[in-house]
Amino acid sequence: MEKRNLDLGVPVSAAQWEIVSRTARELGRDEGYDWKPEPWDEIEVYMRAEKAPPMWRDWVPGGDVYGGDAVRAATFVWNDGQPYARNELNILPESPNVLPQDVERMQAAYEKWVHGEWQRLWHASGIPYVDAGNVEQV
Repeated sequence: MEKRNLDLGVPVSAAQWEIVSRTARELGRDEGYDWKPEPWDEIEVYMRAEKAPPMWRDWVPGGDVYGGDAVRAATFVWNDGQPYARNELNILPESPNVLPQDVERMQAAYEKWVHGEWQRLWHASGIPYVDAGNVEQV
């Protein structure tokens, strides 16, 4: 699996980032997010087996695993208002452990999951959408 950054596809003002960051902190690790004032421009995103894409469930620790039930999967980075997600997975499925076509499907599922987590966090923050591609500036 290729380890690359994913464009989150929506410009974000500093005020919006502050709202989204504080929402991530309020939701907390139980909901799959973590944010600390330092570094203020990064939000950690965690994947749990029960909320992971089906192809990823065997690669993510479950609740019965010693040392944690989630893995840091991505970090949302503000990037001067052009946010992206940095892949943080240390477990990268590769051939021969997984068939090459399954690696590609896992990559696509991971990217879809990351974008879904961004959307879920954005909606939880209460910042309104103008349309699918543009966000109302605060």
